Amino acid sequence: MKFNKLLSGLVGICLFFGFTSCVEDKRIFGDDIEIPELTDDNTVQFTVEVASDWKQIEVIAGGGRMAIEWGDGRLQKIEDPGTTGPINYKYGNKKIYQVRIWAEELDFLSISGLLLPATNLRMGYLPGIRSLNLNSFSGTTELDLSGCCPNVEDVNIGNWSDLERLDITQCKQLERADIYTNPRLTSLNILNLPKLKDLNCAGNGLTTLSLKGTPALRTLYCNNNPLTAIDLEEDMAISGLFIQNCAFSSLDFLDRLPVLSEFSCRSNKLTTLDLSNHRSIRFLDCSFNRNLNHLSIPANNLVQILRCHSCNLKANTLNEIFDALVSLPKPSTPEHGKDYRISFYDNSGEKGCDMSILESKNWYIDTNKN
Repeated sequence: MKFNKLLSGLVGICLFFGFTSCVEDKRIFGDDIEIPELTDDNTVQFTVEVASDWKQIEVIAGGGRMAIEWGDGRLQKIEDPGTTGPINYKYGNKKIYQVRIWAEELDFLSISGLLLPATNLRMGYLPGIRSLNLNSFSGTTELDLSGCCPNVEDVNIGNWSDLERLDITQCKQLERADIYTNPRLTSLNILNLPKLKDLNCAGNGLTTLSLKGTPALRTLYCNNNPLTAIDLEEDMAISGLFIQNCAFSSLDFLDRLPVLSEFSCRSNKLTTLDLSNHRSIRFLDCSFNRNLNHLSIPANNLVQILRCHSCNLKANTLNEIFDALVSLPKPSTPEHGKDYRISFYDNSGEKGCDMSILESKNWYIDTNKN
């Protein structure tokens, strides 16, 4: 009898520990790889709040092994995230979870809080990261990429409700930066980034911007900022400049952009715009500058699309613009006839200008209000 009781006890103990072992095994899933201890230095950390019926978060990565501690007691190991596609994880209960991602070996990482609110981002030292996409975070006022991702080449930082300071000054390999729709970001230091080619800083709270020390810059999007000034070096190679819906009353800096070919200054506070020396201009949109009464473009120029509607241009000014446009052969098809087009409606001189000049030059008059 005693032997049977002892045997039953041993079996019970074995079953208990076996069951416990199985539970622990389920907490670690994915690929069979060895990973180091997760620390503040080698991880990306943030908080997600599951407060609705949507309980799924997505992470995209590549370049090396990774591991994700989802905050609910489960750890996922991924040997090659670049071949598995997006990593989706669905939580069970509505609560707050602290997520940690081991990212030491990654060269690409994308995290978004668009569908599942993400807050309080903290990043370790990740020198291997080359491409970084962090979108729709809140509760984080500062992000120091100089300290955590010094070798990053491409960054996308958008839709942060609380971001006030972003440091990329030591990211000397940076070639493309999309830093947009961060309403509390009122300044952006991009000085001395020698490889930066494309900068999109639209939809922030910037009032001034200096581009000194960025000799490789080719395209600049600054739309939807309260910008009044841009500080440039002499003879920069920027070919595309977009400053729509800003607060510019003058554009003296344009003289430092000799190869400008695409330019939009739509919806600013301009009264005059002189582009007579910019012979590379192909696309120009200066519409919705309600007080703009003077516009000069180079004669025999390369302009293909000109939008100067909704301004205050008089008839003689419009005629001067028409005279400066290049004469075209008769288009072979109606669609080709729209390749070179101009819109000038809602100007004070619209009714009195000589549209026959445009007709004789085979330009398409765009009356589609937009």
